[in-house]
Amino acid sequence: MTAWTPDELDRIYAETYFTVGATLPDGTTPKTVDIWSVPVGNRIFIRSYNGTQGKWYGPALKTGRGRITAGGVDKAVRFVPVDPGDEETNQAVDASYLEKYGDSEYAVTMSTEPVRRNTLEVVPEG
Repeated sequence: MTAWTPDELDRIYAETYFTVGATLPDGTTPKTVDIWSVPVGNRIFIRSYNGTQGKWYGPALKTGRGRITAGGVDKAVRFVPVDPGDEETNQAVDASYLEKYGDSEYAVTMSTEPVRRNTLEVVPEG
């Protein structure tokens, strides 16, 4: 599995928004959206506020592939669903949302159900 470099992590973590685009089954990545991303150690996680109704989330689940841009980092990635039963990871992601975005009224929503079950790890390719 490919890992993020320390420089990439620093640049991504410094940004408020994370531009994500899911690759469609035909191989195109037509739409991008700005969403929140959070760090947990040397890993990056995102959640869909709107679940499968989110414009990017359904395709991300279907193909497991996409592209992200943040802090000058532009990468092809894989989206790996986090098991809702993986409490250790989900609690760490919850805490990271509350820490990074605690000034927003949406931080609590992003760290509770039903949004919590829409957690994806973002893994760089190649």
